[in-house]
Amino acid sequence: MIQITQLKLPYEHSAADLVQKIKKILKLNSNQRFTYYIVKKSIDARKKPELFLVYTIHVSCDNEGAILKKAKNASISLVKPKKYQLPTPGTKECVHQPLIIGAGPAGLFATYVLVEAGFHPILIERGKPVEERQQDVEKFWETGVLDTNSNVQFGEGGAGTFSDGKLNTVVKDPASRNQFVLETFVRFGAPENILYENKPHIGTDILCAVIANMRNYLLEKGAQIYFKTCAKDFIIQNQQITKVICDNGKEFDVSAVVLALGHSARDTFQTLHCLAL
Repeated sequence: MIQITQLKLPYEHSAADLVQKIKKILKLNSNQRFTYYIVKKSIDARKKPELFLVYTIHVSCDNEGAILKKAKNASISLVKPKKYQLPTPGTKECVHQPLIIGAGPAGLFATYVLVEAGFHPILIERGKPVEERQQDVEKFWETGVLDTNSNVQFGEGGAGTFSDGKLNTVVKDPASRNQFVLETFVRFGAPENILYENKPHIGTDILCAVIANMRNYLLEKGAQIYFKTCAKDFIIQNQQITKVICDNGKEFDVSAVVLALGHSARDTFQTLHCLAL
């Protein structure tokens, strides 16, 4: 596959303009067939009022090596895109279903990875499903009445659900984990442009639907999800959590626990801290 970097076009341009620019850079003849997709798109505003879009493009065609030699352009190279590989499941028997605490991004993706690996995990969340949570958040904004378990911090989707789901990170991504996350969001209804825009985000209205779609998929794949269920105590034996006790009386015997608590579950952190003393 050929990668083209720093492909610049005026801000107002058509898809045909982009195709012609690719042909020009690669010195392709009119009969040369190729496919392409956008890897990254950003705005260059250094020459205001003129605005430009700058692309990184991946192109697939025949005789890529020969095209590279013919074009002799520093902005093109041969690349092999890397797809994120889910971890290989271990061989140790999991006596009880894996338990995930917290239905924010970490908890949802932990559950998603487990169901894709063939497990039937249990996900518990102190807050409510995103549809009910949205009503509680709107009520708080309108009246100031706070539900301490269903608000901007707590509930399905996590805090980012009501901050327009900004998808920025400065973490380098050699394993393509970030791309895997974005592709998963697209799979469940997010717009495809988040895959390549420089600073992508998903609006709250869309993100709520994406999260609901993801939850329905997890349920179809055999996951169990319990809302309004907050972990309150932990039984630890031989330095391993063996039971999780919840505020509504539910108890879960566990072999493996994912603590996807977020930053606001201070009561749960306090409980864990006291157990560690």
